[in-house]
Amino acid sequence: MDSDSKYVDIYSEGTIILPLFEATESQWNRYGRAFAYLLGLMYMFLGVNIIADVFMAAIEVITSKTKKIKIATSNQNGDGGGGGGGASEENTAPHFEELEVKIWNDTVSNLTLMALGSSAPEILLSIIEIIGNGFEPGELGPGTIVGSASFNLLVITAICIVCIPDGESRRIKEINVFACTSFFAVFAYIWLYLVIEVISPNVIEIWESIVTFLFFPLIVLLAFAADKNFWRKQMEMDGDWNQMQVEESINLGDMFAKQKSGSEEDVRHIIEMGKKQLKDPKEAADIATAEMLRRTHHSRAWYRVIAGRANKGGSKVPFYNKPKEEDGADDGGKPNDRNVDMTVSRVEFSAAAYSCMENEGTIKLGVVRTGNLKCKTSVNYETSDGTATAGEDYVSKSGVIEFEEGEYVKSVEIEIIDDDVWEETETFFVRLFNPSRGTEMDKICVTQVSIINDDEPGILQFQKPSYLYKESAGIAELVIERNDGCDGRITVRFKTKDITATAGKDYEAKDEEVEFAHGEITKTIHIPLMDDDVFNEDKIFEVMLSDPTAGATLGKSKCTIVTILNDDDYQTLITRVANLTSVNLDKLVIGKESWKQQFTEALSVNGGELEEAETMDFVLHFLTFGWKVLFACVPPAHIAGGWLCFTVALMAIAVVTAVIGDMATVLGLLLGIKDSVTAITFVALGTSLPDTFASKVAAINEDTADAAIGNITGSNSVNVFLGLGVPWIIATIYKTLNYESLDKRSKFIITDKSMPFAIALYSIAAIITLLLLTWRRYSTPAGKAELGGNVRIKYISASVCVSLWMIYIVCASLYAYNIIKF
Repeated sequence: MDSDSKYVDIYSEGTIILPLFEATESQWNRYGRAFAYLLGLMYMFLGVNIIADVFMAAIEVITSKTKKIKIATSNQNGDGGGGGGGASEENTAPHFEELEVKIWNDTVSNLTLMALGSSAPEILLSIIEIIGNGFEPGELGPGTIVGSASFNLLVITAICIVCIPDGESRRIKEINVFACTSFFAVFAYIWLYLVIEVISPNVIEIWESIVTFLFFPLIVLLAFAADKNFWRKQMEMDGDWNQMQVEESINLGDMFAKQKSGSEEDVRHIIEMGKKQLKDPKEAADIATAEMLRRTHHSRAWYRVIAGRANKGGSKVPFYNKPKEEDGADDGGKPNDRNVDMTVSRVEFSAAAYSCMENEGTIKLGVVRTGNLKCKTSVNYETSDGTATAGEDYVSKSGVIEFEEGEYVKSVEIEIIDDDVWEETETFFVRLFNPSRGTEMDKICVTQVSIINDDEPGILQFQKPSYLYKESAGIAELVIERNDGCDGRITVRFKTKDITATAGKDYEAKDEEVEFAHGEITKTIHIPLMDDDVFNEDKIFEVMLSDPTAGATLGKSKCTIVTILNDDDYQTLITRVANLTSVNLDKLVIGKESWKQQFTEALSVNGGELEEAETMDFVLHFLTFGWKVLFACVPPAHIAGGWLCFTVALMAIAVVTAVIGDMATVLGLLLGIKDSVTAITFVALGTSLPDTFASKVAAINEDTADAAIGNITGSNSVNVFLGLGVPWIIATIYKTLNYESLDKRSKFIITDKSMPFAIALYSIAAIITLLLLTWRRYSTPAGKAELGGNVRIKYISASVCVSLWMIYIVCASLYAYNIIKF
């Protein structure tokens, strides 16, 4: 083919389906045709990602199945043997409670079905390419597997590191499993290099293909063993371990049931917590939904499907700005009762952020211990600058915190330097590190301290723009805040004003002055409410601030609205919010139960919430409409336990993947790009983007890093063991059965000379990235967490990962064209 020709003939060699109109297409302008194929390739990526989400929904339904078990509990109906001189046999007989527990182990499901769902396009592309080439190797499939692995490990990890909100961090919880899959994520590609370049250069033997495939069940077994801690004895008896597993499953089951119910008790608790001021039932339902989602662990498949919905104009999840969890306890500082390993002590700060006035002199930071309290333990701490500077704004400090047996709360006291210069609020950080043996760091190992300037009188405003109270509450408590300074004594007046409520009948009128002492930053005012025991409509009155003194000013929220609800109306509101919450949760159920539901979802923009849909939602819906309607024909995931949807979706992925392979091949021929380069750029990027969005959402909303990056290493190794092991077995067996051993055609010969170099390059980048994550996990400056932590360090870490990926792409491409040689 003449690379300078304006028109070009593309023959069907190396493709299965395309070109459809070979004679006609050969007369098209070469670059116009290439542009058309590029647009077509992008559209096919949309299609394969949508059907992959359907496939993942089926996997989520399959792996979330539960079974009922019976456990013995103490008899709750006995009276403790009172009165009769001894308990009867009936009273002492065990009581059996029936509970639902998950059938699938999370680690096994992540490395089998979920890894297959995440990597199905790459794996099927490799299989289809070999079969389409007459059982001869190609460059597109293997190149896509290695290219996707590099993008997943390097780019997705970089995005997850930087997307964590400032001041927060995420650690991998299942570190044993991650260590196992990380080893195989490197070993798989080293093995690949040895097979192609060392053991039998450029020839794949049948035993090599079988061994490659057998590594797949091996990694599953070893990861399962790591998950169960078979490598170290943590329990004296197997029964203790099994009991712990049952209790864990029960807790997860309770959380799952609670999430699905949207019960009135849950909603009432969320509303009355006062974490958010609710303006209407829909807002209350959104917040309740977000709270329930936040409290529940979700699989990677769940995040993949949810992120996919948002990226195709579907319904969105209201958890992206989730509220911070209250880590402190409600019982005076004692740690909350959490499902933790009681053989290990865990230490963390009692809060992720603290604040103090500049003139306070010192600030005490709480450090709490959970888990095993029956031992002595210690942990180091040290301060580090943020916008505040040690020696100017605070006194740098480091030391050791020691917990005696039974102690669960300690404090660290940091000296604050007061000056007469007005400054904006400044921050510094305090880190916990180097826990003693038998002690682990919990989630909040880094806390942020904000120093609030006190050299200005401040800005006064209400804490909330509106309040909601039941008529029977008796008193409405409204908080006035003093921000951006607290110097000197100031006063401000507040006055009530009728709207639909009547002073003297529904509430007691107030027109008073509030005084803030020097350094005081909040005041609570009380307005009595009157309960007349007569059914009334909701009553509303306003409270306004005015006349600040001593140089203080009023802020934006200088007035607030108080709504008085009739008690019956309050219960009606709770019921309505609970119903709306249940509707929200139903929209987030993975997998539909009927074709009607599937087509309704396919035809809807933003889940049917048109008034809240943005322009981009309509654009994405328009672009994906055809695919969504087509794949709504796939059997619903809840039919036949998800297996029918699994099978049909897998076949649909195979068809779309075959077209993607052909389009990529033709595009490469039109532009003069080698398949190996097309694979690591266009194809790898197109198949990896959905996982990118899913990982980002999981990183932000999960409390750990497992769902974000913990599954990447497993998927990368499974890509090799299935994506190359299976087609190699098919091809080598076919050649062995159809050709004599002396026939050259009986050999499965790798013709891509650039592949070993690309594999070696990726392996080096993977080792560096995993070492970086290990350093971040144990490094105090990085916050002792794989994701997030110190802002400067997390951006440096992400830059390293992205730079490694760019080096991989550039060097692998140059080597493919013999521009560089090794």
